[in-house]
Amino acid sequence: MRSLNVAVLVTAAVLGSSGVAVAAPTDYCANLKGSNTGSSCVIQLSDPAYSVDISIPLDYPDQKSVADYISQTRDGFVNAAKAAPPRSTPYQLNITPSEYTSSIPPRGTQAVVFKVYQDAGARPQTTFKAFNWDQTYRKTIAYAPASDDKTMTPLWRVDNPLATVAPLVQAGLQQQLAPPPPAATPTPTTQPGQPAASTTTTPPPPPAPLPIATTALYNPANYQNFAVVNDGVIFFFDQGVLLPDPAGPLQVLVPRSAIDPMIA
Repeated sequence: MRSLNVAVLVTAAVLGSSGVAVAAPTDYCANLKGSNTGSSCVIQLSDPAYSVDISIPLDYPDQKSVADYISQTRDGFVNAAKAAPPRSTPYQLNITPSEYTSSIPPRGTQAVVFKVYQDAGARPQTTFKAFNWDQTYRKTIAYAPASDDKTMTPLWRVDNPLATVAPLVQAGLQQQLAPPPPAATPTPTTQPGQPAASTTTTPPPPPAPLPIATTALYNPANYQNFAVVNDGVIFFFDQGVLLPDPAGPLQVLVPRSAIDPMIA
């Protein structure tokens, strides 16, 4: 009887009060062979041929999706670096996160956007990978999920958001990268003691429009990396997607005042 009671107690402890076995939460950082700092998972690899430096915030709700992406990106880079011809400096992979939140009704959101720098080919390249979470529905926010995909919730409530968003992105980039020049200040030419002569100045010409291809500007595939914030939606564009490579990676805040009725 005593051994039976012990067995019952052990079984109850394992199953919990509900009578259902509870699995331990998955340690995705350990699976990635990273170091848990308490707030981040840090992955650092060093080899004569390559170096890897990755940081992952541990408070993003969907750790599985993040871990899957990091694992695929890291392993693909390492395999490519091992197969590449040797060079004087190691190939590099740096992945750094930025976190964003919003608290505008009807839903709060949380996002992590990874800036991915890879020096593994003819020239370095910087790209982005964003993950967005709907705190109300407890689902991933996608730019435009399939209508039958119940695991995600859409960013938009309209069918063609780029009709409004794309011109705002273009204007935002123009303001960032090619703002209008300051107005010229006229210089008086009158002699002392004489009445001031009226002068006219020719304003400087406006800067040339940025060379953004219309097909790229209106391609939904280029808007998949975003973060919802209280002020609007920040879109992140990989290096070379909207502008030539020297412009680098780009990001633009589209103000909420212009798109709020369109956000789901």
